[in-house]
Amino acid sequence: MFVGADELWLEMRQDSLPLHVLGYEWDGYRPSLVCLDRRNDRIVELDAPRLDMTVSKSKTCVGYFDGDRHIKCPSGSPVTKFSQCESCSGESFLPFQECVFEPRCEGEECDIEFCKREHVLYLALYNTRSKIGMSSTRRVERRLIEQGADAFSIIGSYPNRRKARSAEKDVSSRLGISQGIRQRTVLQGFSDPVNHDAMECVYRSIASSIKNCFGLSTEPLTFLEGYPISLPLQSPPELVVTSGRHRGNPLGIKGKWLIYEDRGIKAMSLQDLVGRYLAIGPDP
Repeated sequence: MFVGADELWLEMRQDSLPLHVLGYEWDGYRPSLVCLDRRNDRIVELDAPRLDMTVSKSKTCVGYFDGDRHIKCPSGSPVTKFSQCESCSGESFLPFQECVFEPRCEGEECDIEFCKREHVLYLALYNTRSKIGMSSTRRVERRLIEQGADAFSIIGSYPNRRKARSAEKDVSSRLGISQGIRQRTVLQGFSDPVNHDAMECVYRSIASSIKNCFGLSTEPLTFLEGYPISLPLQSPPELVVTSGRHRGNPLGIKGKWLIYEDRGIKAMSLQDLVGRYLAIGPDP
């Protein structure tokens, strides 16, 4: 198989990229990357990565935290869909990672607090585009900020994750509300002014359907307007591959997307950095 020059360059230099990205987080409207600096084996937090970075193509398990102490993955396992290998996930989170999407039980089999925790069903709006989702009650607003939503409404509360997931699928199926929006579709909306009146109309229509079909009363819309970015953009950003070299003028961050100018407006997924290695500044 032919390997491009840029890919070969990355493969040769991965070991010299000093930062292993362990997580991407929001604290209110402040985003940050949590990294392990391999040069001194210390955890560092990047408030906003400078647009002068080199990112690896491959990902390896991020290990896990035991309190404030970071435990490295003992095998340095390669990962793809999830940021942890099965072993590290089992030590710190879930023994079956697919339970994030499709819970196998209500916590009675695994006895894991996350699965038994109260969850809510929510309606999220990306301008006038809507989706249905579920989240643990304690972090629903944070989750919607992570997803870059413009507003949300709580639809109902459920005693555990599996029951909330079942309700999510039922509402989605019966009312034809999507459970996800393609990220390219969301990014296209970054060049459109956010229309609060139109969002309220969409919300009221869906809320009425939810009440009529399920007897559920939705909460009022909560608008999410503190993202560190000025919108609308002059044109929709182009989604770029995460690995490789990134240089340009940063325009801001919304959800998981870092928006910057480099011969056009680009968008890079910061969430997709997790598990990868990167260097900030001149070529490593």
